[in-house]
Amino acid sequence: MKYSFIALTSSTPRLASAQILAIAIINTDDNGIYAKEEFLIKPIPRIPKRELISLGINPNTLRTASVFCELAPFILEKIKETHTVFSDKFSERLFVKTFKEIGYPMGSATYLLDKIFKKVVGGKIPYSLENAQKAVGITMKVSSILEKCELIQKVFENITKVDPSPLDVKVAGGINKTLHSTITHLPNTPGVYFFRNAKEEVIYVGKAINISKRVRSHFSSNAAFERKLCAQTTMVDYEETGSELISLLLESHYIGSLAPELNSQQKEMLQPYIITSKVDSKGILRLQPIQKNYADSENEFYYNRDSVLLKLIEVQRKFRLCKRFGGIERTKASCSDMIYCKGICRGAEDKNDYNTRVRDALSYIDAQRPSYIIKLKGRHKNEMGFVMVKQGIYCGYGYIDTETPINSSNDIAGFLKKYSHNYFTSRIIDQFHKANKRKAENILKLECMHE
Repeated sequence: MKYSFIALTSSTPRLASAQILAIAIINTDDNGIYAKEEFLIKPIPRIPKRELISLGINPNTLRTASVFCELAPFILEKIKETHTVFSDKFSERLFVKTFKEIGYPMGSATYLLDKIFKKVVGGKIPYSLENAQKAVGITMKVSSILEKCELIQKVFENITKVDPSPLDVKVAGGINKTLHSTITHLPNTPGVYFFRNAKEEVIYVGKAINISKRVRSHFSSNAAFERKLCAQTTMVDYEETGSELISLLLESHYIGSLAPELNSQQKEMLQPYIITSKVDSKGILRLQPIQKNYADSENEFYYNRDSVLLKLIEVQRKFRLCKRFGGIERTKASCSDMIYCKGICRGAEDKNDYNTRVRDALSYIDAQRPSYIIKLKGRHKNEMGFVMVKQGIYCGYGYIDTETPINSSNDIAGFLKKYSHNYFTSRIIDQFHKANKRKAENILKLECMHE
């Protein structure tokens, strides 16, 4: 049986912004090791020298290193038709994520040392490669990525020799020590977090301005729901976003796509109101507020019951339209407005003149659907986050290096992660604007930029 043991050096423990800076692969079969390789990888975008030095990497050595996309075909050939082994879930997810970013589909690892360690040792000892090394009784110093890879191989080959320990050792709050160790390493930054059960299924998705603080609050609460949630949780994952707005949008996306068992909000797509128009049998152009299924109206601008009525009243008065034909009043008789209505409902106005004003009103409504970018904090100080909206429709979000020149909207679009627009994203962005009226400098209108 062939194995590929894979060790990585990451730029940061934050998966969303992490880059692979070094990788080592050891290939074995029934006769032992038959190949060893290690590579330095040039990061894109660049990483400041001081950060590389803090990771123990000489910045000068990366100048001649290859970028990941150049090494990818070779790495794929190395691991082809082998069982892959990583130290932990983070390493595996970073590996898969990096290949996915350059268009290569990548399956999950065959083995993860941390999962094997948990099964054998249980929750008594939190997993780390160093703890696994001690439990197995291996004595070796690790000073390079290749030596780390060798340690992974040796631990994997000897882990089953460790005496099993009880699996359900508890600590305060009913959290086993492995989960407690995970929680203590959560970041104090904005993002989305995922509670998983023993089957690794996502049972709850939440957002937080401070991931660590919010997750801890779940476990410290005595509320019945929180006790139920925490009792089923065996793992907590997270995704950093840099800002609350992206956290809210991403939380909404994951709740809609994953439908976690214990989330109660945003799981059902509501039928929002949209403003549409039609010419009736008498040739009069009518405005109509209707509820429309989300799947049929992804490119529509959404209103709730109150806001659609306010918008119709606004255009009815501004363009002197009829309340009956403007979708405000339901009546077969004349409308009640004797001030703004010129009498189309009483037969006192030419329908062509009226229809012209209705078309002007529709153009006015469309013109109020702006295209812009909301500039936000990134996941680290050398990065800017952004949310893109085109004609009032949420397009997605992204991150861009603060030193990257932006001369056109296409420069931004290249960094955009596309997500679907729906009623909930519309509400989230609307609430953001209401809460940030004095921060207009963070709104960049697309029409002010070249295409």
